[in-house]
Amino acid sequence: MINANLIILNKSYTNDEAIENVIRYIYRLDSPHKFYYGTYPPSPENAITLFHQVREIFPQNTCDQQVQHFVISFSGAKDVRLINEFTNQIALLFSQFYPVCFALHDDEKHLHTHFIISTTSYIRNTIPLTSKVLNHTFLPLMEQAAAVYQISLRKVTKNV
Repeated sequence: MINANLIILNKSYTNDEAIENVIRYIYRLDSPHKFYYGTYPPSPENAITLFHQVREIFPQNTCDQQVQHFVISFSGAKDVRLINEFTNQIALLFSQFYPVCFALHDDEKHLHTHFIISTTSYIRNTIPLTSKVLNHTFLPLMEQAAAVYQISLRKVTKNV
């Protein structure tokens, strides 16, 4: 069993530069493990454009918070293939309704994946991905991690 922390970053991403800053932050490292859903060609600039366009096209789906940002940190895990497979499944779950991008980092003690999810859906009349809505998705996600991937996820909130 791999131990991992699901770190919810308790930060208000409401300012005008929130989308650009957080997407550029997770793609700052020179790593081949950068992933995007809903943009082609895949690039940070195209992800930023998509996140903004969705907010403009579907204003009824918006809230003040522009993105959700969480991290999964894998304690002692070395199997990048397994981590990418698992994190891709998480991204697929959210990308059915919201633009998503994510990146695997190896710049700290443990491999960790940053997820950036737009709070605005590209499906008409879908509720914004508020912190409350996001938290409801974590329990089934934690159960799937254990059952399918033998990853024990522990939820942690971090004020940043």
